[in-house]
Amino acid sequence: MELVDFLYRVMEELSRAGIPIVFKGAMILNLVIRENNPSKVERMTRDIDGDWVGEFPTMEEMGKALRNAVQRVDSSLDIQISRTFAERKSAGFKIVNELGEKIASIDLSVRQNQFYSNYISYVNGVSITGASLSKMLSDKIYAISGKNVCRRMKDVLDIYVMSFITKISTDELYGIWMENGRELGNFEAYKTQMTELNEAYDKMKGIRNKPDFIEVYQRVNEIVRELELQKEKIISKK
Repeated sequence: MELVDFLYRVMEELSRAGIPIVFKGAMILNLVIRENNPSKVERMTRDIDGDWVGEFPTMEEMGKALRNAVQRVDSSLDIQISRTFAERKSAGFKIVNELGEKIASIDLSVRQNQFYSNYISYVNGVSITGASLSKMLSDKIYAISGKNVCRRMKDVLDIYVMSFITKISTDELYGIWMENGRELGNFEAYKTQMTELNEAYDKMKGIRNKPDFIEVYQRVNEIVRELELQKEKIISKK
């Protein structure tokens, strides 16, 4: 079984069991673009990302839910805790084989997420709850608006891909940031560290039909400009 198919099956089992997770990241984005991807770009991943949106859990409760799902797919595998969640820090888990070798990672933030949609897994046709495209886009744009954008090139590439498949509403994005108490950064690093961003982009692996850096940078930069214009309008109305 290919790794990506295995990960989708784990997500299916979690969904079947009613585990309160809103999935996000590349696993959900790849479902969206599977049938319609004008950009032709695909970013491979070895991770499941999500928000645990139910009652406040313990690490043991999350680990048990994940272990049950993983072992329903492959009884030889297990779950290990790699990071305990805290404020602004997600819980981290590893899927490991009988030798203790890491197969994949699962990262779960413990927070509410009311911006979600239902997606159908192509493996067994199971409905999976995932973050809406607008919510994923808002998270990724927020991530690249700060100083550490060179560490977030995967988000820059995902924004590029998502811009081909969804209409970007700056009003909606600012509404999501306001709802979540987030204040967008000034994109200073994105606008001034082009050489460093190019170097980080060149190091990215596991990308099918990887476009030239300048094409990605310029398309995302147009979105940044639109957001800055919208911010000026918001400020002028106050």
